[in-house]
Amino acid sequence: MSSTTEVISHWSTLIENFQYSPQKFYESVTQAIKARQIPDSIIGKVQFKEGHFLSAKRDYLRVNCKKDFYFAICGAPFGTGFFVSWWLLQPPDGCLVSLFSPFPVLSSIARAMVKPWTYYRVDTVTMFQTATHSAVLEVVDSLISATTMRALPDAERKPVMREFFQHA
Repeated sequence: MSSTTEVISHWSTLIENFQYSPQKFYESVTQAIKARQIPDSIIGKVQFKEGHFLSAKRDYLRVNCKKDFYFAICGAPFGTGFFVSWWLLQPPDGCLVSLFSPFPVLSSIARAMVKPWTYYRVDTVTMFQTATHSAVLEVVDSLISATTMRALPDAERKPVMREFFQHA
């Protein structure tokens, strides 16, 4: 993830005392997302560094929506459990915003001109998030049902959102 990529929201959970193949997890999530027929979505794989430029890379499932937003979804062993997380991200805005990035006020103005947060844009990203999150939860719920772990309570099913209108 680049330093100019914005985090829209995040979610994670740990399925304790459970081991699973990340590749099988990604296949299941891909099927669940495709079943929802999310408009203008593209599903693929992406690798992110675990740390500095010499560190190992971790595979993520990437789900794009209209080139404006994308999910980076991770499923991986963690200790004795299986960790699932996703990040809803907004890629960098392009040349105009990058040009003004050293100047926060000018950068905010440029971003508002290039990609304003309209009702349509907020509706699109929230529906993209809802559909993709539902697909991930569907797979997580099926994995949990194969264990003795209790179902995720409502509070653990909700993503953490950033404030959309901080500068409005």
